[in-house]
Amino acid sequence: MDQHSPTPSPSPGSAGVSEAGARRAAAASAIGSLVEWYDFALYGAAAALVFNQFFFHADDPAAGLLAAFATFAVGYFARPFGGIVFGHLGDKIGRKPVMMITLTLMGISTALIGLLPSYDAIGFLAPALLVLLRILQGLGAGAEYAGAIVLSSESAPPTKRGFYASWSGAGVWIGSALGLLTFQLMLVLTGDQFTVWGWRIPFLLSLVMLAVSLFIRNRVNETKHFEKVVGEGEVQRIPLFTLFKTEKRRLAVALGSNFMLSGFSYIPQVWALSYLTNNIGLAAALGLATNAIVLLSGAAFMPLFGRIGDRIGRRKLFLFGTGFGIIWAFPMFMLIDTRQPVIIILALAVCFVGAVATCYAAQAAFLTELFPPAIRYSGVAFAREVSGALLGGTAPLIATAFFAATGHWYLVAIFMTVNAIIAMVAVYFSKYFRSDADQGDDTHFDADTTGSIRVVESRGQRVAKAAAR
Repeated sequence: MDQHSPTPSPSPGSAGVSEAGARRAAAASAIGSLVEWYDFALYGAAAALVFNQFFFHADDPAAGLLAAFATFAVGYFARPFGGIVFGHLGDKIGRKPVMMITLTLMGISTALIGLLPSYDAIGFLAPALLVLLRILQGLGAGAEYAGAIVLSSESAPPTKRGFYASWSGAGVWIGSALGLLTFQLMLVLTGDQFTVWGWRIPFLLSLVMLAVSLFIRNRVNETKHFEKVVGEGEVQRIPLFTLFKTEKRRLAVALGSNFMLSGFSYIPQVWALSYLTNNIGLAAALGLATNAIVLLSGAAFMPLFGRIGDRIGRRKLFLFGTGFGIIWAFPMFMLIDTRQPVIIILALAVCFVGAVATCYAAQAAFLTELFPPAIRYSGVAFAREVSGALLGGTAPLIATAFFAATGHWYLVAIFMTVNAIIAMVAVYFSKYFRSDADQGDDTHFDADTTGSIRVVESRGQRVAKAAAR
């Protein structure tokens, strides 16, 4: 904070918050996000490189790729249901127990995917079982990241909320990179046997990561925010109904803001891998390595951007990221088409650092501060997962269809730009009501001032009364 900024009065929500507890909660949240996105990155890479032939026997390679990416989308369609169910439980029984459940569901379903027989062995039952496990994976993932940023934000000192919440976003990309690097390692080690059995090993390793993550997460305490909600009798009978009744505008902003982290980001993160290997001519191993480097470059900047968000406000940081995304989509593809590996990596890394990482770091605390504690888990999970289902799961599918129809990437770049514009508009209009976004027992960063914070009035009682009317 600026040395001339006013010193905030301690908020009720900051009572009992310690740096050690904040670090422990942030680490537990980050490791869960790492496991979640290790699982999802494996599936995305396998869908692009293996599943189109292993589970789908299509004569046309493009048709097989579309079928594989369709199962990728199924997981995202399941996520809103997981977000609704587990978000409800997170606001009813607590953040910690729900996050233990979601982590277990994801890890086990991912490992079981690694045990599935092929289409040659059991016919149509193979893709049917793949879809079923993908749905279970999506249900568990539907509230995992939302729970991670809620837990880490609520456990952090108010002046460091953006920093600690950003750890979960870094965990997302580290997990994604780890999944891709593990996939690449198996590709190199197993050679011709990779498409037969080598691809299974990274999926089975998810069980080891699950055990470690559960051990770490079990040592985290429930947040003071949730305990206060319970102690004051503010637990809502159906939190999602309260959300729809009292917080429509905030929900609209949250939904719109996620267009950047779903529709936009999944083009360079997922679809670009198939473009690099199938159209640019990069070897599969080099394509995976490129993607992993890009993800790690984004993760490296997340804590820094989290700190910047603590100083200048989440909204300003978010708007910068969306603006950068708008101007970078077309140059990114132009640089990719040079077919020079170093230039390709730089083009994608700049996109991730300048556009996606800034928005991801801003969004963690931005969404948490947007909703009151009694309906916070439901609000964050619903907003992220509904937009994620509509865009994150379908973005590679849409991009594949656009490219198949035109033979060029320009429609894909337009798609990215439109998503960035929608997110920018949503975040921009948050200023018209964010100044009265009372956060119950939170200290809230003013969205439009630099370095200054203020304590907002408790609104939990008013939310409960509004829900009762």
